[in-house]
Amino acid sequence: MIEFKRAGVVLQTTALAFESMGVLNPAVIIHNGVIHMFYRAVAEDSKSTIGYCLFQTPLRVDKRKEKPLLVGDTIHEKMGMEDPRIVEIDGLFYLSYTAFDGKSALGSLLLSKDLIHFYGKRVIVALKKLNTKKNLLAERFRWDKNLVFFPRRINGQIYFMHRIKPHILLSSVANISEIDALFWERKPLSKRNTRLYLKSREIGSNYVGAGCPPIETEAGWLLIYHAAYLLEDQIIYKIHVALLDIEQPSRVIAELPYPVLEPQTAYERFGIVNNVVFPTASIEVLDTVYVYYGAADSCIACAYFSMSEMLQELLKHPLLESYDA
Repeated sequence: MIEFKRAGVVLQTTALAFESMGVLNPAVIIHNGVIHMFYRAVAEDSKSTIGYCLFQTPLRVDKRKEKPLLVGDTIHEKMGMEDPRIVEIDGLFYLSYTAFDGKSALGSLLLSKDLIHFYGKRVIVALKKLNTKKNLLAERFRWDKNLVFFPRRINGQIYFMHRIKPHILLSSVANISEIDALFWERKPLSKRNTRLYLKSREIGSNYVGAGCPPIETEAGWLLIYHAAYLLEDQIIYKIHVALLDIEQPSRVIAELPYPVLEPQTAYERFGIVNNVVFPTASIEVLDTVYVYYGAADSCIACAYFSMSEMLQELLKHPLLESYDA
């Protein structure tokens, strides 16, 4: 059995208004030898923006902006921008996040060439409205969040994951410009998406969601994701790992039959939302993988593991046949 090792809290709230209620669920990337973190910052009015800081080492902040880097400015972002992830594809940075208007959560995307200026904002997931019961609530869009891109093209395609409860869905396009207002209407969702069949669903989780951008390894794509379990009328988030086929990422080839991290410390168990470990980013330094996660929706913590040890353990648990999620 293998588990993540805790390194502790690496980023906390400050007295600054835009991040006084919580900092959580960051995107992290190494570029030109510098560790960049884009994190969700929550103000007292519960509106989220994207904050920014630089890390001197995987565990030590060097510089931190005193104002939000990105602020929601569309009708879908009335309550802000949440839970960013970031990858680099073909020399272009893809910053995905959740646009939240107070009722609906929609996977969205910004692009950048330099990690300073961002452009090309668009909603990536399907904009399908749902009717509510007896008009008690306003009409809203389907929730589709946890938008996470793979860090390179696979067979010429750009692959990304997103989540419509309870499943992680996998989609691909030749170019991101293909996703326009009519993209999801030209074909049904079942034709655009493939469901990932993950073992945590088999062992009792209520729903799953993509976590960190997948890590390419010699054995396959290492996927670090979250699973939510209902225990005694309370949702508890845990972290799981799986291995996806390198050329056919819809195929799960191995998965640990147990979580690698679950809420145990005070900073994971008690906060804005109790009992949450929510992974959204990772970086590799030699054989060590550092995983950044939101802890109890209040602060950002880090845990780490040995990649070689993780792959050895995963390959002890191959999936010999498909099973229903």
